Amino acid sequence: MKRLLEQGSDYSIEKAINKYLNEKMATGELSILSIKNRRYELNRFEKFCKTHKIIFPVDIHKNIVINYLKSLKISNASKLNVIYVLIGYMDYLVNEGLMLENIASIIGKPKIYLPKTDYLTYRELEDLFCSLANNSGKKTVDRNILLFSLFTDLCLRVSEVIRLKQNDVRLDSKELWITRKRNKVDKIPLNQDLVNKFLRWYDIRPEYKGSESEWIFLSSHGHPLKPRQVHYIVSKALEKAGIIKRKHGPHLLRHSGASLKAQQGENLIVIQYLLGHENLNTTRRYLHFDWNDLKAMVERSPALGK
Repeated sequence: MKRLLEQGSDYSIEKAINKYLNEKMATGELSILSIKNRRYELNRFEKFCKTHKIIFPVDIHKNIVINYLKSLKISNASKLNVIYVLIGYMDYLVNEGLMLENIASIIGKPKIYLPKTDYLTYRELEDLFCSLANNSGKKTVDRNILLFSLFTDLCLRVSEVIRLKQNDVRLDSKELWITRKRNKVDKIPLNQDLVNKFLRWYDIRPEYKGSESEWIFLSSHGHPLKPRQVHYIVSKALEKAGIIKRKHGPHLLRHSGASLKAQQGENLIVIQYLLGHENLNTTRRYLHFDWNDLKAMVERSPALGK
């Protein structure tokens, strides 16, 4: 290890960041969006180190990491995310022999209390789709209804939806091939309603510029839809439907679809598969109960001890 550290003494923090992220991208371990976010966080850390005359990984110490975190004017939840980004990077540095120990992993982590997450009731979803149908333009209504349905019915991530290509949609066999995180591909069945929504969108899609594109969803300018555009579409639809929630993007629809499926008694493992979660504990965060359901369950409890 000492020999490796000596060899890496001219291996800068910046150079190590680039090599670390390039490897993650090459192996498909992180998505393009995750790479972009990590690069931003790590470059910010590297600049902070440089202002304190720390250029090489071997010189990173506990106090510089603590002072860096202290300098960030962000919430505890965001700060925790930064710590985990640093932990991943420093794991790489240790494995490469550029650092003796993972400094970030021994730093105390802020306590955070997750707020109660909003989700849409079945009635609110009906109101949303009705408003969407009435307020979308003739050229966008079928596209938007299909978009929203993939979030609510199949609980897909926005990244999974906008990355759909023509050959991912198998209407003849009623299947959708979804590219998950780490480029894992899952097959998801389509019901007839979703098949019909795809067909309606395909009918209007040739009127878009760039309709020969391999991407399923196009903007009004003929380019593949971007996450911020989808977020805007969902946010405006919620506003026009008069629905106010803390979160107002496509993740709210995905979360709502999963929560309603759980309330209807669907298999939790099946919901986990739809969501693309590797850990069932992650799926549990999507589960909510209605107060009336709780009261009904208590009422159903058998009277014992009479």
